[in-house]
Amino acid sequence: MRADSTTRRWLAATLTAMLTLSACTTQPAPPPKPAASSTSATPSPTPEVDYLKVATVDPITSLDPAFVTGPTGATVIGSVYQRLMTVLPTTGELKPDAADCLFTSKVVYECTLTEGLKFHNGDVLDSSDVKFSIQRALRIGAPGTSASLLSALRRIDTPDPRTVRFTLEWPDNQFGYALASAAASIVDEAYYDPDLELAPGTLPNGSGPYQVTAIGENDLTFARYLEYLGARGGLFPNLKLIVLPDSAAAEAAIADASVDVVWRGLDPAAQQRLDLEISASPDHATAKGFTRLPLNGWRTNRLVWSSTSKLRKNDALRAAIATVLQADRTADSIVPVGVPDHVAAFAVGGRAKPPKLKKGRLKLTLAYSSAAPGNGDAARLIRDRIEQLDGVTVRLVTAGEADLTLTDQPAWVNNAMGWLQAYLDHPLPASAAKLTDASRRARSTTGAARTAALAELQQQAATDNTVVPISQSDGIMFIGKGVKTFGETFGSDQALGLWGLLRG
Repeated sequence: MRADSTTRRWLAATLTAMLTLSACTTQPAPPPKPAASSTSATPSPTPEVDYLKVATVDPITSLDPAFVTGPTGATVIGSVYQRLMTVLPTTGELKPDAADCLFTSKVVYECTLTEGLKFHNGDVLDSSDVKFSIQRALRIGAPGTSASLLSALRRIDTPDPRTVRFTLEWPDNQFGYALASAAASIVDEAYYDPDLELAPGTLPNGSGPYQVTAIGENDLTFARYLEYLGARGGLFPNLKLIVLPDSAAAEAAIADASVDVVWRGLDPAAQQRLDLEISASPDHATAKGFTRLPLNGWRTNRLVWSSTSKLRKNDALRAAIATVLQADRTADSIVPVGVPDHVAAFAVGGRAKPPKLKKGRLKLTLAYSSAAPGNGDAARLIRDRIEQLDGVTVRLVTAGEADLTLTDQPAWVNNAMGWLQAYLDHPLPASAAKLTDASRRARSTTGAARTAALAELQQQAATDNTVVPISQSDGIMFIGKGVKTFGETFGSDQALGLWGLLRG
């Protein structure tokens, strides 16, 4: 789903697509028919389905893992599709999901699929589907996805239906983590076009803990997939993911308890109101029983230069912008505090004097997502700071091409290399060779050598200023009365996983 006219036309086609696909897509089992009665001909009413409702305000950019870019889309993809491996976001530990994998040599990573894997429509999931999925994601190479994390891959062999053998160009200790990212999600070779995005209104067909059973105008309906075989089985039978229009609607949904969970979507003022209500309550909850899930340091804001911007080539301008933002900066690296191998690289606080720019008028565009909580206010503050530079003006936009983008999109894998991806994907020409060398060392060594390489990358990021950290704050998730989270409720990319929610 997209928050524009294209999305509305896409969603309007849903009913037709649903009818077309019903023959090949597993649907939740209908409720049992009431037993016949000899004393009354009146049938018993069909019980209503009890949905656990999760609300957010971020639009869903795609239901296809090769194209997904937003945090809500990441929640859908992580809950509907499996990957060979998964990363526990709280510890960074790599674990099996659809397969057991290990290095059989320095450049061969071999995976054995769990026996009996099936897609939601009943198709068998085998090694050919895995090969198809990863080659498809790499060939498509959609911008903003995690596909570049698989850059060390040279060849994929499938000697039998349960074995996938990856041969790498060079030793890469991060390859298992890449297989845990969204772009490595496994799709059905018989169901997905090798080159095109999943058609609008088409139900996705994965093998994950939940399957999408309906696409509404502003919501998705999920049913637990009972034949799921993997690391994170679903707990609640039926869920709805609802996209609300704004923070006010999300706050109202908490006030009237019309939803069970609010994930992201609340601006700073709404968060503060709810936090105050919770802290003043003897029950440590809102009037309708909502509490806040502690997600310390889980939200990061970064300023990212577009690789197509002509002004990106201006070294003095990039340095000046990073400097005028120093006083407001609360994050000191593009690898957040709390992630192993974080190194403080960007200056924070103080009254730094920016370098002088050449005379002339420079016109910048700064994009931000209107759905990202508080990013509108943050973008306006950043604009004001940048316009302190002589001769620089900034125009704010929420769509289209821009020189700079303010984003709170998490890394596709919550480790140092995952967070560095946005910087490494688009190096400056003068830094490209140095970054390639340091990145290879970080991905092929261990211990002190790896730590040194990761430090070098973070320090070079502070020299180049193509990705500039802005802030690090707590994540936003409020859960209603009776709602519980179990185990690892979040995916490899810190996106909410539907599998970890339960009510009652």
